[in-house]
This record gives sequence, C-alpha cells and structure tokens, in this order.
Amino acid sequence: MNISHSFKALLAAGMFAASMVAFNAHALNRLDDVWSPQDVLTDSSGTNQYAYWNDPNNWSMGVVPTNYNDAGDGYYNAAFNQPVDGPVIACVVTNDTSVGQLMLGFGGAGTLIITNGANFVAGAPSGFANGVPNNNWTGIGFVAGPGLLYVAKGSTATFGSHVWVGQGAGNDQGTIIVDGGSISVPNGQLGIGWNGNGGTNYMTLTNGGAAYLQTWAASTLGAPGNDSTGILDLWAGSSVVVTNNQTGFFAALVSTNELISYGGLGTVTWSYNPVANTTTLVPVPPVTSFTPKIITDPTNVVVAQGTSASFSVLISNVSCTYQWLLNNLPLTDGNGISGSKTATLTIANAGLANVGIYSVLATNSTQAAYSVVSTGASLTTEAAGFFPVVTINGIPGDTYEVDYTTSLTQPVTWIPLSTNTLGSFTQYVVDSSSPMSNSRFYRVVQH
Repeated sequence: MNISHSFKALLAAGMFAASMVAFNAHALNRLDDVWSPQDVLTDSSGTNQYAYWNDPNNWSMGVVPTNYNDAGDGYYNAAFNQPVDGPVIACVVTNDTSVGQLMLGFGGAGTLIITNGANFVAGAPSGFANGVPNNNWTGIGFVAGPGLLYVAKGSTATFGSHVWVGQGAGNDQGTIIVDGGSISVPNGQLGIGWNGNGGTNYMTLTNGGAAYLQTWAASTLGAPGNDSTGILDLWAGSSVVVTNNQTGFFAALVSTNELISYGGLGTVTWSYNPVANTTTLVPVPPVTSFTPKIITDPTNVVVAQGTSASFSVLISNVSCTYQWLLNNLPLTDGNGISGSKTATLTIANAGLANVGIYSVLATNSTQAAYSVVSTGASLTTEAAGFFPVVTINGIPGDTYEVDYTTSLTQPVTWIPLSTNTLGSFTQYVVDSSSPMSNSRFYRVVQH
C-alpha cells in the first residue's frame, strides 16, 4: 500500500493498545488550542510516541478543545504544528469527540488517530451544538504543514464542511487512511490536492473502510490546471458512496492513475443507484493464486410471481466468504432473502422488487485482500411482463444509461430512467413506473 512512512511506523510498532490565513466566516472568535503534549507515552517498540486528545495537559490552553468555550463567545480550533523535522507525537482519540475546527497542518506537522470505536466530529454541522451554525472546514496537511488522519476499524470521522487534504507544496502533504472505519463529508466537498501548489496527496481506504460524500467535483482529486495531485486508493472491501449520479468523473481519473485500487494493481468499478440516488465506487483486486477461481457462475432465472428463486456459485481453489449483490448493492437476510452470505442465495416469494441482476462477491477466507465478483445473472418474474423491459447488450464493467421519451417528435426530450454498470454482457431494466404502457420509447446510451 502506498501510505506515509509515519503510518507504516505506527502499524509496525502496534501503538494502538505560525502564521496562517483565517478562513472564519462566523462572528464567533476562533480559539486556537494547539496540540502541546505533556503526558506522552511510548508504544511497545520504544520508538513511536503518542498522547491522548482527552487530556487537558496536552493542549496549549489547558483545556480539551470542544465546540465552544464556556462563555459561548468562541469555538475551538484544534491546531497541530509540531516540527516537521522532529518526531511527531500522535494524538489519539478513543472517545466520542467533537470540535469546532480541525487543522492537521496549522503551521507544522500533525497526526490524528481515531480508534476504539470513537465517533469524531470536526466543524460541528449546523445545529450540532447549542443550535449555533458552525460549519467550519477541516485541513489535513493544510494550510501550512503535513498532516496524517487515521480512522481505525469501527470508528468514524464526520466533517461539518469542506475537507482540504494537502497544499502539496514542500512538506504540506495530506494523507488520510481509513482502515476499516469510515469518514463522512455530508455538507461540503472533499478536496485531495484541491488547493495544492505541487506534490501529491493521498486517501487510502482498506479493510472495509468507507467514505460517504455529498458530491464529487472536478477538483476532488486535484484541481485541473494546478500542479497538485490527489490519489484515491481502494483496497479490500472498501467503498466510496457519493450522493447523485457522479459516474461521469471516474473514467478520466482512472486513466491518469489518480483513482486506483490495490496500489495500482487492481481496477475500480462504479455504478449509480437511481432509487437511493447514490454512486458507489468499489475496488476489484488483481488476479493471483490467492484469488478465488469461479468455475460455475450464477445463471439467469425466470420464475412465476410469488414462487422461490435461487442463484449459486462454485469456487474451485480456495475457501471463501460470500456476499450476494442485487444490482451491485449488498443483500442481507430477511424479507424473503436467505443465504446472502453463502454460496447459494434463495429468494422466497419473488416479486417485482426482486427483479434485477444478481452477482456474488467471493473473498478468500484467509487472504482477505483477494476477492472476485461473479458475472451477473438476471431474475425475472412472470409479472414483469406487465412492464416494459429494456435489454442492454454491452461490455461488463462499462456504464450504460437508459432513457425514455413519450414522443419522437422533434425536438425529442429524453428522460433518464436508470444508470447501470454491467455485471454481465446482458442486463435487463424493468420500467416499473409504466405498467402496460405503449406510449414510451427507450434508448440506451453508453457513458
């Protein structure tokens, strides 16, 4: 994995047992509580040092930074500006925590580790504390120093507004590692190298790590025209979920090696779910001897309405865990679904809600970095004959949009129905909003 040297040192050791521009748009005073650790601990290697966020002795103001001071006239900025050329003492968060603003790179270096299932909030979304809006941006390696944010398994980091990762110039590199945890940017933008003046900044998601974003922009992985670059690297089980249809951004980023998986050895796929109105990116690992080998893929099924249907997969070379997907989204047992995490999936009382493309993610039981997704197989019920069905014949992994119109009289207005990333050469789209309709015309457009 292409991650910072400091993070590699932390993992190896097993530690987990100035001057700047103020971007404050609020009337409240910004209170810069600088990380100044006094109660410093050393990990089992005797090399890496750390201290705890929730200890007032470790902050310049003698108080743990939260959202607002007791007088209510200011919000705390947790600022990190340790010497770039000296040992960086990591700040460890182990309890649920919120702070008015976070700058890992205030005027020097900073490392923040969120672990022990802690939920961390920076920038306090509107109404989060005392009903006072305080949607401040967050800097990781920004505005004037390097920064590393690490989110461990079971922990979360939520940001009230924009997250700027790295200036890029000099030592101002930003790095985010989401190792089984999750980050959310529900009210602003994620910019990995957005404001940079050179250099490369990173975000790596691994071990089921997830990122939830309000939107994706042209500058999310480095603003076009500047010298700074952002690299997003997805590893085993990780995903990025973005609100709205964002599929138009990703092919170009793959071609420039800014959107990668498994350190550049794997591939990345994406799909849009019109029902949830989200776009999801997932990694596809490289093929090695550890990669599960499918000898029998699921096959298409047609059943009578209200009867049961099943899909199966057969792996020949390694023991596996399984996760069945419907239209690329994970299934869980219940509501007639059983076997969602076994080699055979069963759907009882199949109806229109179950119609779609089924596939399965098979992961090596002992080498979780290696997995494979089967080809997709369709489930069709006889009741689907009451609705128009559009057949997409295309290339697996490519994205196709289905549009409809009620008139072919020029000028024609095409209305999007769905966006689909194919899991097999043939995929069916049921227009359940138009039962028995003969007044719609359809087209399929490749993205």
